Amino acid sequence: MDNIVGIIGGGQLGKMLLQYCSTINLKTFIYDPNSNCPCKNLCNEFFKGEFMDYEKIIEFGRKCDIVTYELEHININALKQLENEGIRVYPNSKSLETIQNKHTQKIFFTNHNLPTSEFFFCENKKIILQLIKSNNIQLPCVWKKTRFGYDGFGVSIIRSIDDVNLLPECECILEKYIEIQKELSVIIARNSNDEFVSYPPVEMIFNNKSNQVEYVLQPAEISIQKYDEVNNLAYNLTKHLNYIGLLAIEMFLTKEGEILINELAPRPHNSGHLTIESCVTSQFEQHIRSILNLPLGETNFIQPSIMINLVGEEGYKGTPKFIGIDDIFKTKNTHLHIYGKQETRPNRKMGHITIIGSNNLLDKAKQLKEKIKIIS
Repeated sequence: MDNIVGIIGGGQLGKMLLQYCSTINLKTFIYDPNSNCPCKNLCNEFFKGEFMDYEKIIEFGRKCDIVTYELEHININALKQLENEGIRVYPNSKSLETIQNKHTQKIFFTNHNLPTSEFFFCENKKIILQLIKSNNIQLPCVWKKTRFGYDGFGVSIIRSIDDVNLLPECECILEKYIEIQKELSVIIARNSNDEFVSYPPVEMIFNNKSNQVEYVLQPAEISIQKYDEVNNLAYNLTKHLNYIGLLAIEMFLTKEGEILINELAPRPHNSGHLTIESCVTSQFEQHIRSILNLPLGETNFIQPSIMINLVGEEGYKGTPKFIGIDDIFKTKNTHLHIYGKQETRPNRKMGHITIIGSNNLLDKAKQLKEKIKIIS
């Protein structure tokens, strides 16, 4: 493996990419603003810089053969310049530019006749109030920042006019509130040879307070018809984007039985962490295979599994202390991943657990999670 792969972002996704890269002896560079990020000591070289710093990203990229990333919110013009200089950037800058902004995502869906919820673009809170008062959108509705939202941050449900006053003043979209039967995720990969593979859909179960994914369960309990519909949507969307790399597509299965596309993530995704233990090819290996234009790996699951997100407890900020770790190691067919972040804070993702098995997985996961606390 002669290529140098540069990864922008040194968090847990980068760490799990590096863990696969080490198995094939692939040389890796990491770019991150935090000198103590989880990837710092796992890569061949570390470069410190802000994600919006044009000059530093250019400098970093010129040292690499291929540049990829583990987060969306980076300087898009720097990536375009690297592409102009002949450096391979995957996923490409055009795909990222579409996905970086939730408004442009929605426009992309509608322009390509991909099913999604009804939405309105709002430049400020004044327009939000006008839309509500004129009954152009009904309450409750969903408010989303167009940029810089992640892990449940930047998303809120508006249930009354008073809720609008609590929102920040920024560009946003308002979405029609959807009665959801299940929230699904499909992960798909494509390489430069136009080879596609997709993983079976998984079900995401969200925490009602934090709006974060709490559990990911596979297989998703949906019909064969819906399974095919979801995978066909994922294929068509990826083709329209001219996308290379791993793409996560979050979808809604509504109570009426309709499939709607919610959001995209141009990278390995939280909903795919369970592929490390429960699938023939992990999402991290698949991403590296796709950007190196290698044959893509098999995506079938070996056996059912559930993933539990481990997040910082409310009321704690500082050096993390994990309570209940022994209970994880005492539980059969259970795998722990600690990300190595130097600071915990409320609802920050600090690790995950995957349980492999076939019986009562959700009950087992809930019982185990009750025993685990991350404090400081």
